[in-house]
Amino acid sequence: MKIFTLFILTTSILNAYAQEKIWDTFEGTRVLNNHSTDMLYKKDLEFIVAHKFGDLAGANGGVKTFFGLDNSSDIRIAFEYGVTNNLNIGIGRNKGVNQQTQVLDGYLKYRLLQQEKNGSAISLTYVSSLAAPYRKAASDSTSSAFYTNNLQRLIFTNQIIAARKVNSKMSILVNVGYNHRNLVAYDDVNGLFFTGGALRYRFTQTFGVLIEYNHLWNLAPNAKQTDPLAIGIEIITGGHNFTIVYSNSRALNENLFLPNTYSKWLNGEFRIGFSINRRFKI
Repeated sequence: MKIFTLFILTTSILNAYAQEKIWDTFEGTRVLNNHSTDMLYKKDLEFIVAHKFGDLAGANGGVKTFFGLDNSSDIRIAFEYGVTNNLNIGIGRNKGVNQQTQVLDGYLKYRLLQQEKNGSAISLTYVSSLAAPYRKAASDSTSSAFYTNNLQRLIFTNQIIAARKVNSKMSILVNVGYNHRNLVAYDDVNGLFFTGGALRYRFTQTFGVLIEYNHLWNLAPNAKQTDPLAIGIEIITGGHNFTIVYSNSRALNENLFLPNTYSKWLNGEFRIGFSINRRFKI
């Protein structure tokens, strides 16, 4: 009997060890602009305030705009909630960019896999998000905001995100997805396929750097859009996560920054932004 009990105990310990989860691949539910594989725990509520200023340099930056601080590119206020440990939802409101302004957004995020010490090598999540500009319809029939019904306002993004925490300092991420706008300008395409990647490196427990990049594959002929590239610094202060972002994209939501990035880093058309996240247990 003692041998049998010892066998059961040993097996339980080994199974628990084999299934040891790897958490905090990234510090929050976002890398910089786009989603990470990290999730909120059940009944966690996160409040997010994010802001992007104008161009630091180039024709629209420099001293005359105090390196972009006089201008506002986009502002987003959002709430995210952990329905379960594997299912998150969120809603937000964006100032918006270009023709897509006064935007409401929402998303659903589901965990498919979680990295384990002696199991799955990666964490895997699926994210489906929606955005809807509610600005007054444009009068120009060639505009991407010439809405004749409300369905034309909708923008969708679906993506699969895989990430691995390499060690206590470094995490890597890759993503693949599809962005669809129900209404676009006459010379644009409705659907865009994209792939991307991100890297996080922590110098200390409270300070790290992040890089995020997404490539658009099937832009329209003569398209002026550019690939979104962001570099950031994260500062972790207990219940708060503060991130400083430098990016060529003006928008803060994936439904907006993926199809609406026109600025070029080499022309000085990048801007500083920040996000402040506060998490509560309810």
